[in-house]
Amino acid sequence: MTVGTQKSPAVLIDQVSKWYGQVIGINDVSLAIDGGVTGILGPNGAGKSTLFKLLMGRLKPNQGSVRLFGADPWSDTTPYRRVGYVSESERLYDWMTGLDFVTTLARLHGMTREEATERSAHVLDFVGLADVMHKELGKYSKGMRQRVKIAHALVHDPDLIILDEPLHGCDPIARTSVMSVIRELGNQGKTVLVSSHILEEIERITEQIVILHNGRLLAIGNLHAIRDLLDKHPHRILIRCEDPRSLAALFIREDPVYGVRFPSEGELEIQTNNLSAAHSLLPSVVVESGQAISTIENPDDNLESLLGYLIGGAQ
Repeated sequence: MTVGTQKSPAVLIDQVSKWYGQVIGINDVSLAIDGGVTGILGPNGAGKSTLFKLLMGRLKPNQGSVRLFGADPWSDTTPYRRVGYVSESERLYDWMTGLDFVTTLARLHGMTREEATERSAHVLDFVGLADVMHKELGKYSKGMRQRVKIAHALVHDPDLIILDEPLHGCDPIARTSVMSVIRELGNQGKTVLVSSHILEEIERITEQIVILHNGRLLAIGNLHAIRDLLDKHPHRILIRCEDPRSLAALFIREDPVYGVRFPSEGELEIQTNNLSAAHSLLPSVVVESGQAISTIENPDDNLESLLGYLIGGAQ
């Protein structure tokens, strides 16, 4: 993660643990995050929401320290003026319009009515809701409701934005809209934390990731750098073609391929420890076979499989 040399990072977590009775929420996690978009990844129960509640002061750590912009929020609440937060379970007032809702939150930040209205209209336009800002929230789709929640978190122009599962329940079009907003915030230099268990979507937002599992920090850094560490793990390439067995005979003689399978009729599964090397062979081998290839898929080349590999290595 990037940590500023002349200033404190937006988020600094030092050996933090939080437990609920006998249940561990976060276990000895240390992080420093400053600038850009960071994806907080992990399955349900990994500790993502606990981490965010610790940052927002909704929970106090049993051990370790949390710092926002260098300050302890439990002794100095000033940093929260620079934080925007979208909770996964947050409810809206369905009888209010989008503009009314965001303006009310802006007023709570100390803006005048005129300032609040102007700023609210600006952020609603930024998240793509300018045309429906006068419509009641109860008539909003799930994707629109998620975007108005993001707008309310942005209305006071925060430097740190924490989004807990902002893509949950959105249809594909809404996801694309929300992703574009998140990427733009990162491009503006904001520090954005986004949690998700829909791993492919985080991959479309950022390459900077933190992976949690059972409350522990499993991996941190650039997605591609983490993937490079997994070359020793087996990978599969699934090919649908006319004659899988003759194509398999051509692949099995090559070094990066250590095995083949035939999952079903018309399918060939290539097994390799070097996915990029195996892919580099594909054009020449396919041309040599003279076959028509209908599809080529990589079942293991996704963040969900990456998470599975890392969890397996941690156990």
